[in-house]
Amino acid sequence: MLIAIARALSNLIRLPLLPVWWLLRQVSRPRGRWLLVRLRPRLSELERPRPFFFRFVPGIAKVLPTPLETLRRLCDHAVADHRISGVVIEIPHLLSGWATCASVRDVVDRLRAGGKRVVAYLPQGGSNRELYIASAAERVLVGPQATVMSLGLSVESRYLKPLLDKLGVGVQAIARGDYKTAAENLTRESMSEPQREQLGALLGTMHGELVRSLATLPGMDEERAAAMFERGFLRGAEAVEAGFAEAVCYEDELPAKLSGDGRPVKLVRAPRYLAFKDGTFFARILPRPYVAVVEVHGAIMSQAPGMGRTGSDPDQLAVALRTARHDRFALGVVLHINSPGGSALASDLIHREVVRLREKKPVIACFGDVAASGGYYIGAGADAIVAQPVTVTGSIGVVTARVMARQLFDKLGVRTETVKTAPHADMFSPARELTGDEQGILDRETEGFYRTFVSIVAEGRNKPYEEIELLARGRVWSGVDAVARGLVDELGGLDRAIELCKERARVPEIARRRVEARTVRARRLEPPPPEPPAAAAEATLALAGALAPELGDLLRLAVAGERVLYWAPLVPRVS
Repeated sequence: MLIAIARALSNLIRLPLLPVWWLLRQVSRPRGRWLLVRLRPRLSELERPRPFFFRFVPGIAKVLPTPLETLRRLCDHAVADHRISGVVIEIPHLLSGWATCASVRDVVDRLRAGGKRVVAYLPQGGSNRELYIASAAERVLVGPQATVMSLGLSVESRYLKPLLDKLGVGVQAIARGDYKTAAENLTRESMSEPQREQLGALLGTMHGELVRSLATLPGMDEERAAAMFERGFLRGAEAVEAGFAEAVCYEDELPAKLSGDGRPVKLVRAPRYLAFKDGTFFARILPRPYVAVVEVHGAIMSQAPGMGRTGSDPDQLAVALRTARHDRFALGVVLHINSPGGSALASDLIHREVVRLREKKPVIACFGDVAASGGYYIGAGADAIVAQPVTVTGSIGVVTARVMARQLFDKLGVRTETVKTAPHADMFSPARELTGDEQGILDRETEGFYRTFVSIVAEGRNKPYEEIELLARGRVWSGVDAVARGLVDELGGLDRAIELCKERARVPEIARRRVEARTVRARRLEPPPPEPPAAAAEATLALAGALAPELGDLLRLAVAGERVLYWAPLVPRVS
């Protein structure tokens, strides 16, 4: 209440200066008819708050990600502005995932649907992701010395069992589901047939989406697009001959290329245009209703012996979800999930909070680049699920893993003596293998949680257990295939998920534009000091972390004796 009164008084003090502000605004209005949008290599869905001093750090803006919510806001302003004729999007070499790139394409589609011309400019050329975004534009321009790398898609998985064997370290994994390959990088020397099958299906969907996108360009069709992939590399002029680009130009030649008659047009940089459009004179007095966005990003990690807080913390996520549940201004919640999974227990705790929240407010899950295993487990509790066509999702399955280092101990001359009160008290010790009875214990535990996982998905999707079990078995699906099989409700990005949340919250259509989305985060919770792992496990974790952070996450869970809902420790990178 005091804040509202202070803001009202501030507005009264400002009131006499309103004519001056209006005149200055008219003078500073951007005069160009074309907007220039420069994407940065990294893209993010939401804009994160930055310290005030960041604006004074030279070059800091170039390393920060481009928020897609800023692009969408720019798109809304441009579509409603009759002074704007078109938008030029400069695309560098991108470091973001496929689903994020699909969201950029959605922004381009909205601009074109709104009657604006869109030109994609690739000064450095590009590869698959850059081509995927550029193909949504009306025209494509490339740098004269740029190289368009139309190489097609591939994935690589590295198998570490031979290396671990040399060290005398092994990983014993019990997986429930033929396609649950989360630990096969550690337990096999080569790719299994189920893994090869599901990765092939994912690649097929993504490649088909890429070819179809390229075929929409003027002068292109699917046959010419396929010919591009046979050529491999295309220099600037060759990209024009192949039909991908309309022309080549340097950056200073852009204004003349846009006009059509050779006369340069005036370009307005997007940040300046957006600052003008977002400028307001009066401060908002009362808080407005909003849609809360809660991020579940990275590995889902519980606090277990020998590990700190990394990835998505269940305690912090629970606090964020409860905050949204009790905030009367939060109309609903969108869970933005970009996670390959992690701890089964942590996933279940977050899912419980989602179910409790759903009893009071609408909850929409929005899947990012990947929402598999534990990531899907959490999303299954939502009212609806939205994903991009190229999102990696599913992997409904369970893995229980443990590290074995008896051979390493023998090499180092380390002997282990154990005193225990029950036959299986030391079954997670890295100094010995499992007995037959202990193998049965873990089999029953893994099977029980698998059935729970399938049941939770069946309940959330409102489908029979038997139908979901056929789609489960650890298999990953693309967003397109997941929609066809009922694991995802519809295709789209975060903007569609937010709109769907407003619909479920019964916000009148005339008022939806005024309801903004706001990220809700919990304060960092201080964990108690972690217990140090055994020496052999610590060495294995250090090696795994050096090879890949995702591998370290999985092995930390294994050392803790946790059930794991994870797609793959060395998640295959589609490039």
